[in-house]
Amino acid sequence: MQILNRKYIIIFCLFLGEFLFAQQTTSSPYSRFGLGDLKSQFSPAFNSLGGGGYAISNGKIINPYSPASYSAFEANSFLFSTGINNEITDIQSDSENQTVNNVSLSHIIFGLPINKKIGASFGIIPYSNIGYTLENRDENYNANMLYNGDGGISKVYLGGALKLHKNISVGGNASYLFGGLNRRKKLEFDDETIFNSRSNSLININGVFYEFGALFSKNLADKKSNISIAINTSNNTDVNAKRTDLVETFEYSGVYEIVKDTFVNSVEKGNMILPKYTNMGIAYSMDKLLLIFDYSTQNWNDYQLFEESDSLVSSKRFSGGLQYTPDISSVTQFYKRCHYRIGFAMNTTPLQINNTQLEDKSISLGIGIPIKRNKSTYDISLVLGQRGTTNNNLLKENYIRIGLSMSFEGIWFVKQKYN
Repeated sequence: MQILNRKYIIIFCLFLGEFLFAQQTTSSPYSRFGLGDLKSQFSPAFNSLGGGGYAISNGKIINPYSPASYSAFEANSFLFSTGINNEITDIQSDSENQTVNNVSLSHIIFGLPINKKIGASFGIIPYSNIGYTLENRDENYNANMLYNGDGGISKVYLGGALKLHKNISVGGNASYLFGGLNRRKKLEFDDETIFNSRSNSLININGVFYEFGALFSKNLADKKSNISIAINTSNNTDVNAKRTDLVETFEYSGVYEIVKDTFVNSVEKGNMILPKYTNMGIAYSMDKLLLIFDYSTQNWNDYQLFEESDSLVSSKRFSGGLQYTPDISSVTQFYKRCHYRIGFAMNTTPLQINNTQLEDKSISLGIGIPIKRNKSTYDISLVLGQRGTTNNNLLKENYIRIGLSMSFEGIWFVKQKYN
């Protein structure tokens, strides 16, 4: 009965995630380009370490971005993790600024061992989001131009890992992308004798791509320290795309828009080229300390959607983090069992606008709070960052991201004993 109940819980969580990830979770004008705001790491545990952590091999942590790590799951355990993010962004131009706030579900993921050498994980996480509202004035035509967009793409994945040797593991994910990106334009004339126009372009994405990884982990001579190295990659992948376009003229009747004529009402099927990525990381742990460094790159200049590139360029990201745990086995002093984290990240994004490639820099800190009684961990992260610049008629975004997650470790497929 308990196994059956857990199955229902899993199904409910995945359907809940599909609904919640579809909500608008960003308000960045830069999300109008490409696939929108791309999501890197999602978990506060990793975000507080700079957003990498590819080489962390811990049987109590699920890391979908490093599938080979699934082989470290402990026997008979069942891991579950979910969380929320809150992002506050101050958007600045040369002449004005605006503050926006978005709250979103960060992930719903599960992990479990199959046997001593094989582990598996599955779940749903966000891949990208768009959300923006822009307004320009065209004095030549005495008209206002309005742009807005919403939507996002989610990733459902199923992955497995195999321990080939006590020090070497390999793994992979089969990931299914799905979602919709909705972009709208509106042109409103001051002259009421001229019909206004509006257009709506909805792009639906769905398709499978594959991710592969390898992990090397070895205890050093003193047996109190460990070094791990990980590399993960994917290939350029064709993903199904469908575009629905609608272009109309309209006039206002009070607050209502009355359609006068329809010029375009079409549905087109095509494809999206999802560019390959490579990430790698190194982790060194000793007694109370964990030190990590990570690097990732993705060839966004290979990106195409209906054979259009959107002028994206390759992105690169470098990050590092430090975790300190005073005494994980302490019984009487709670604060000694906590994980204290700090990190940084430097990212050259795929956005190149007005001959300027946007940079994203951040620092982070956080805490992991283990609760021994129910084998759960609460992770909290705080990320302070800046993206863009006010030079070359661009926008600068100063953001604060607060993350909270709960990870639970249960017992799976073990029969209860009764007296």
